[in-house]
Amino acid sequence: MCQQTARKYKTSLITVVLFAMSLSVAASEYMPLRFEENWGSNCNKMTPKCWRITEETTLTLGADARVRAQGYWPLDFGIGNTMNSHRGDSYTLFRGLMHGDLRVGKHAQMFVQFGVYDESGRRGGAEITDQSNLDLQQGFLAWNGDRFSLRAGRQEVILGTSRLIAVREGPNIRLAFDGARASWKQGPYRIDALAFRPVFNKPEAFDDVTSKSQALYGLYATFAPKSIAPLKIDLYWLGYERDQGRFAAAQGREHRHSFGTRLFGSVKNWDWNLEAVFQIGHIGNQTIRAWTVASDTGFTFTALPWSPRPGLKADIASGDKKPDDGQLGTFNALYPNPTYFSEAALLAPGNIMDLQPSVTIKPVPTLTLILGWNFLWKHYKEDAVYTPPAPLVAILETIGTGRYIGDQIKLEGSYRPHPQWEIRAAAVHFNTGEALTQAGGRNVDFFMTSLAFRW
Repeated sequence: MCQQTARKYKTSLITVVLFAMSLSVAASEYMPLRFEENWGSNCNKMTPKCWRITEETTLTLGADARVRAQGYWPLDFGIGNTMNSHRGDSYTLFRGLMHGDLRVGKHAQMFVQFGVYDESGRRGGAEITDQSNLDLQQGFLAWNGDRFSLRAGRQEVILGTSRLIAVREGPNIRLAFDGARASWKQGPYRIDALAFRPVFNKPEAFDDVTSKSQALYGLYATFAPKSIAPLKIDLYWLGYERDQGRFAAAQGREHRHSFGTRLFGSVKNWDWNLEAVFQIGHIGNQTIRAWTVASDTGFTFTALPWSPRPGLKADIASGDKKPDDGQLGTFNALYPNPTYFSEAALLAPGNIMDLQPSVTIKPVPTLTLILGWNFLWKHYKEDAVYTPPAPLVAILETIGTGRYIGDQIKLEGSYRPHPQWEIRAAAVHFNTGEALTQAGGRNVDFFMTSLAFRW
């Protein structure tokens, strides 16, 4: 199939998605993971997306579409020998998803979701996470019992605040895994056991493959007992393997265990989220001893106009101080949310310290604006600066450079005129510090707008 024909094919499929969604007459509760929605109670009403096949069987159809335009000036902080890095680049991403959710009785579920993705305008061609013909995004069988549930097949995964496991919303193709997830819950207690391998995208139709070089498994528990309300607790262990890890001070087969806890909740106008992770394991012939501590705390002035929320994020993700001591100290965030620091997704949480004061306002309930200023340093100047996508990539391996990475000012907004529609925009200006300028890095400007629709 020639490139022009493939592009027309993908554009036609995205048009079909948009047309199908235009048939919607009512909106219900939409979830970040579409398979968690249950429209069965609306099947007896005027809902064009749900059909009651039998008394015990329902079929729900749904779709998502997103157009996202963004640009970087320059690319990769201008580091590198390519002309594109110094010139910058802008491009547009197109995403179309359609799914079917079959429920049999109260507990059995079959969920299938297909996706088609296109990219226009990027110099040098599309990234691997941005373009693909029609392929299976998710497909699994599930048993959703009152206490026990099991989901087996291809699926998206979110754990906690997406600090370690996320769906990778910024790029065009969301991250999915092949494997199984078993859950037990009773009241405020929940325990999940999971065993997955990530899905690697390929550009042609129905050619995505399960990774044989990476694996993720572990346990994740959430506790919210009334005796310690409003405090909630997550405890988890995650095992991670990949055939080839690469850091400034080590490379080779990586086998890493992450032991973490998260304390979160809210009381009156205060909200907080504190997370700590300790990692052990080995990479090549070196042992791993790494860690991170992250926090996000805020206070909402509900009595004031626009309900301003001043907040502060403070994070440390360990780096490696002595490259030749046989021990790697660089934290690996596994499969994180790439937009953790800002929508520009310029840096990854490895060998980094940052402070980010911010203020969030809501001029109207459907409009949210965030203004933040993020200051970033290397944890150890002997280690590299790391960038997305996961797994970590070292963009600066000069030993002994400065510690200050830089600061970025961000303005992000989200507007929901209707539960099915979302308009988002972001502007980021990054001032490079000595850790980047000594390697030829330059200041970066980033702009993004997106329009998303759900049916």
